[in-house]
Amino acid sequence: MTKISKSDIKDMLAKAEHLVLTVHVSPDGDAIGSMAALYEYLIGQGKSVTMVVDDEVPSKFHFLSVTAYIKDVSQEASILDGLEQPDLVVVLDASTRERIGKVAAWCQTPILNIDHHISNSQFADYLYLDAEAAATGEILADLFMTWQAKVTPAMANALYLAMGTDSGFFKYSNTTAHTLQMGAYCLEKGAQPDLVSEQAEEITVKALEGMKEALQTVTFHKDGHVACMSIPYALMEKVQGQTDGFIEWIRHVDTVDIAILLKEKEPGQTRVSLRSKGADVNRVAAVFGGGGHIRAAGCSISLPLEEAKKKLLEAI
Repeated sequence: MTKISKSDIKDMLAKAEHLVLTVHVSPDGDAIGSMAALYEYLIGQGKSVTMVVDDEVPSKFHFLSVTAYIKDVSQEASILDGLEQPDLVVVLDASTRERIGKVAAWCQTPILNIDHHISNSQFADYLYLDAEAAATGEILADLFMTWQAKVTPAMANALYLAMGTDSGFFKYSNTTAHTLQMGAYCLEKGAQPDLVSEQAEEITVKALEGMKEALQTVTFHKDGHVACMSIPYALMEKVQGQTDGFIEWIRHVDTVDIAILLKEKEPGQTRVSLRSKGADVNRVAAVFGGGGHIRAAGCSISLPLEEAKKKLLEAI
């Protein structure tokens, strides 16, 4: 692994003619926004670029028009078999090789990782890590400003989405003066904060119906300091994986420090999201091979939902 500079990244992107961009499974606004912005930048440089994700892109991010070009390999792994190995794979907003799913096994070429997670495992051949950044989108905005790159309004919207979703639209503790400066930079380049926030916070009828059921599963532990919400496989199928925002309902409870959302992605496989007001949930996620940030982290546990919940509570 080689840590690289801003100028090194620019040189690497300039030399590569064919690139593949990817992000972590369960892609959020930072992952999709960062990838969309970098995709448009590279296309503008005359590059051949393919975006692949081992998961479905949530519909609320489809307002970014380039998401139509993202290839979902979660259901059709054969898509990867049909792709030529690129000159460079750029992994955005992922802290471990495992977090990019099926793309990890397929990739046989050099990997450049641009990330902001303090738990980054330094898995890539080349790494640009800024753990002080609120989002990977903040890093990209800073890179584009440094390079004096042409940033279109569509790119600005994508970057604003990336920063907004990972910072709670600039209200979480990871928001810094630099985060706000990069947000202002996006506005100068044509970002529409009303459009972005409305789209990012949109919820479908199915998701709302699912939330009603999920709230019935909420349990409190450790004298009310820990809250768990469980979404079993049948409910995941019903809401079609649309669970964004569910964890916020329990994170805001007055006594709660650690909020846990458990999702049975498939029988016997549980994905976990952790949020906190003070505790280090990155440490908890690390016990299960995951990671993230002190206040926000995640992991996957190869156990049924209730067994995974028990193990998590033992680790806290």
